[in-house]
Amino acid sequence: MKLISQEFEKDKSGRITLVAQDKDDLWTLYNLISKDDEITLRTQRNIKKKSTNSVGSATTVRKTIKLTLNVESNEFLPSDESMRIKGRTTEQNDDVPLGSYHTAEIQFDEKFTLHKDNWDEQYLKLVSDSCSIEAKAELGAVVLEEGVAHVCLITDSMTVLRAKVEKSIPRKRRGDSSGHDKAMDKFLSMCVDSCLRHLNVDHLKAILIVSPGFTAKLLLDKIMSRAVTDGNKLLLQSKSKFVVAGSSTGYLQGLEEALKTPELKKQLSDTKFQQHVALFDEFTKYLNDDEGKAWYGETEVEKAVVELKGAVKFT
Repeated sequence: MKLISQEFEKDKSGRITLVAQDKDDLWTLYNLISKDDEITLRTQRNIKKKSTNSVGSATTVRKTIKLTLNVESNEFLPSDESMRIKGRTTEQNDDVPLGSYHTAEIQFDEKFTLHKDNWDEQYLKLVSDSCSIEAKAELGAVVLEEGVAHVCLITDSMTVLRAKVEKSIPRKRRGDSSGHDKAMDKFLSMCVDSCLRHLNVDHLKAILIVSPGFTAKLLLDKIMSRAVTDGNKLLLQSKSKFVVAGSSTGYLQGLEEALKTPELKKQLSDTKFQQHVALFDEFTKYLNDDEGKAWYGETEVEKAVVELKGAVKFT
């Protein structure tokens, strides 16, 4: 996320102008933008124009206009490249009547201004973290099996696939495995190239290599061999960041499977991703135990905050 400007009053109301740059930013905005906030952005709308040629007829044109909306709801799906916001217009516009419903989209690289009556510490931290490169992905991952590999970045909210590597690997023949071995060596070299291109080893806290069998270990050996050949001191010094783990598949389900193991949970305990997983596990445990300690839903949470002071645990 890119911060353009910010302006706050003594009562903690104010506005921030931002630019979303990736899907992670949209997820942050989904959690940042609340009902009754005001958002000003450029959006498209179908506008009816009266025709000058015939009485009573009208044509519809699609225009890009600037609107300010009072937010009623928002919607974000990880597969989307935008986030939709529904609300009513709060300022007069030549093309759109005051109080009209409109659904706008926050697009990448398009600035918008968000106004809140109360920018509390949690909201400000969301903005601060999302605008900091260091607060983005802490984990890299390669999940693979013979012939296919997936290179990913893992943030505290989602797993982003950065590249997919594929190569046909012939089966080993009785008494002759040269074709298989040659293809595997080429495949592993392609995986190393992709890792070096998409994973910033210096920035990441850990890089997981996950596979069935010994393929993950073979890839780690190939990465270190490349580091020696290229004289890549940073990569050699970062060997301890690489974590090899087993899975039943080389597809993304295998990564999810590995991340649930106690061994990996312990090794990744200082990452935001694992901290969020631990919090959710704690919440679901309270929920399943049914001791009245875990609640969800706007009405229930509001009651716990307002009526039962001190009943809510903030983490």
